[in-house]
Amino acid sequence: MSDIPSELVHNILRRVPADSLLRFRTVCKEWRRLMDDPSFIRSHTNNQQYSSATLLIRNSDGTRLHSLSLDSLNYNNDAHQVIDVSPVKTVYRAGVPRAHLLPAASCNGLILLSHSDVKKIWAIWNPLTRQFHKLPKFINTKSCLITTGLGYDSASDDYKVMRVDELLGLRKPVYQTSVYSLKSDTWRIIKDCKCNYYSMKPGVFLNGALHWHYIRRYIITVFVFRTETYELMRHPYGTGPGEPSRMHLDALGGCLVVSYYYTMDRLDVWVMKEYGVHESWVKLFSFRELGSIGFMECLRPIAYFKTKGQFFMQHGEDFFWFDVEKNSAKKVTIRGLPEYFSSQSLPGSLFLLDESCSVAGKSTSEMKRKRNKADAR
Repeated sequence: MSDIPSELVHNILRRVPADSLLRFRTVCKEWRRLMDDPSFIRSHTNNQQYSSATLLIRNSDGTRLHSLSLDSLNYNNDAHQVIDVSPVKTVYRAGVPRAHLLPAASCNGLILLSHSDVKKIWAIWNPLTRQFHKLPKFINTKSCLITTGLGYDSASDDYKVMRVDELLGLRKPVYQTSVYSLKSDTWRIIKDCKCNYYSMKPGVFLNGALHWHYIRRYIITVFVFRTETYELMRHPYGTGPGEPSRMHLDALGGCLVVSYYYTMDRLDVWVMKEYGVHESWVKLFSFRELGSIGFMECLRPIAYFKTKGQFFMQHGEDFFWFDVEKNSAKKVTIRGLPEYFSSQSLPGSLFLLDESCSVAGKSTSEMKRKRNKADAR
């Protein structure tokens, strides 16, 4: 190993998916130290966030999680693919029932957990390393949470949680924006930062900002972490006949993706190919009702592999690969799924949460002591 230049090793390993890299930690001390290095983790995150993805599936009450690598599925396989899911060891904390912790938002492989009983943000979790960090108590108790989101501020190299609350006890609605910094472990109210166009759904993270759709005005609300300001984008809607009955906004393959649902028989999927440029909205495909798929309102894009021109999609309890150029779909059967479930795709993350975090009941510091003992051998 010592004969291989370190730059070459770095370049090779940053191209390896995170779940595989974790299995390589015991190869040698140098690799282990490299995988713990913040600069390598940033480089690996930037390289992997759009090239690989894991499908995370949870049952309806959040008590069970399953996962599988989308890289293990091959669209070019002519046969009907059948694959099994693997259980995910979830986080837990004394006094908090596991069923009450639900994924609320995600960013770069990290997940924001919410507490379902009291509708409050609870922790940041890395499902791959099973590390989680409990967020401090929110500073304003006389408020009602409207929406939230998890993002990354590259200018400060910091993961942040943003939340919007409606202040209680006032005659008219007043909204307050607050930001939590993982580096400082503190909440901060953003003054003179107002916007009235919100969705109840969590914000979608892309390009250093969170995004929400506001269908009544066909605009997308954007919160930029670097400047802590709001911006507005226009929907691509307006170029075709009819009005959609509902829509879905997501960030897939490094692009904003908008899905328009027209009653039950049509789904249009639009992609913003150049971020922030309205003229770059392109309708990738229009799905009509197919006998093999069924009603379009149940069809949702889960992942988009831009270089391959392929979408991975969920339709109720079924999953499909869809090739944009070939305009063809192939069914994928996933065994071991709960009866009722929801799914999302996210890249694996090597990000290490700090000393106050807990790893499946063990503190990160305890894990580091064990790691240091192993390095000393």
